[in-house]
Amino acid sequence: MTMGEGTMKVSKITCISMLSFALLALMSLAATGCGPSYPNCDTDENCHEGEFCVNGQCQMCRTDEDCQAGQSCVDGRCDAIPGYCASSADCPSGQECQGNRCVGTQSVPTTPTAPTAETPPAPTACTISAVSFEFESAELSSGVRDQLQAIAACMRERNVSHLQIVGHCDERGTEEYNLALGDRRARAVRDFLVSLGVARSALGTSSQGEEMASGHDESGWSRDRRADMLEQ
Repeated sequence: MTMGEGTMKVSKITCISMLSFALLALMSLAATGCGPSYPNCDTDENCHEGEFCVNGQCQMCRTDEDCQAGQSCVDGRCDAIPGYCASSADCPSGQECQGNRCVGTQSVPTTPTAPTAETPPAPTACTISAVSFEFESAELSSGVRDQLQAIAACMRERNVSHLQIVGHCDERGTEEYNLALGDRRARAVRDFLVSLGVARSALGTSSQGEEMASGHDESGWSRDRRADMLEQ
């Protein structure tokens, strides 16, 4: 082999080596530059951090486990779950948290109770009480006459067989005067009861005058001017 032929052979080998290196470089660049374009993907590595490659697309989630509490994986997105709750405190009034869902509470129906018949109050027994008079008077006022009508009806209702009417006076005046005034007061009451149909024999009269008087002013004197009626 001549020197010229050797030199040509070395040049040819060098050229082939350079072409092979260039081809490998082009193939590497092609492999790098022809990868999937986001959001397309082949693996999770083609997606952003925290994303997943699902059916060739970068998505936020594969399943509900990839989402936070209160979210679910819907079409590759983590969407809030309607009505989700962690406790009943997260629910509106009238609802409670069951299985991480706010549901209405069911009130237990109460059985209506039959109305109880009210026992009518026992009738109040009528009473016979004292009647009052004005100062130095044995006249019966209209109010006293109404009171005596009720007393006459009460005597019949309760079958009172005898009533002792006792006249009283306040401390003013002489003892003799007050005894006579007390007697007039007792008789005035008796006569009016008789006019109402009460038998005279069922009524007795007497006078205490000022003997039982206890008042020393107008309030006390008004209490002393009276006729007591004692059932016997």
